[in-house]
Amino acid sequence: MIHKHRYAVLAGIIILSSLLIFSILHLLPLNIFSIQQKPEPAPQKVYDYYLILDEADGHSLMYVPLVVSVGDEILTEENKLYQVIKIEENRAYARFVKDINLDKYKNK
Repeated sequence: MIHKHRYAVLAGIIILSSLLIFSILHLLPLNIFSIQQKPEPAPQKVYDYYLILDEADGHSLMYVPLVVSVGDEILTEENKLYQVIKIEENRAYARFVKDINLDKYKNK
């Protein structure tokens, strides 16, 4: 009989403790357990013009009076397609992607 009373008291203590812990956790601000967000990158400074360079040898592909972003594509006079991979100040470095054959797009 005494053992049943001890188990009942122990079970009651465990239930009350778990309820107390749950209520305390429920009242805490959720930002304690939130996932940390990555900081946003600093905004790119805007220049009057951008010089686009070939990343392989550094020769100039073109000057543009537009804001250039990573991922932009450039088609040169020689019908070579480049993609911007890096920007440093007003210099954008582009990687050669492929030659474009414009003849297949002309009407015959």
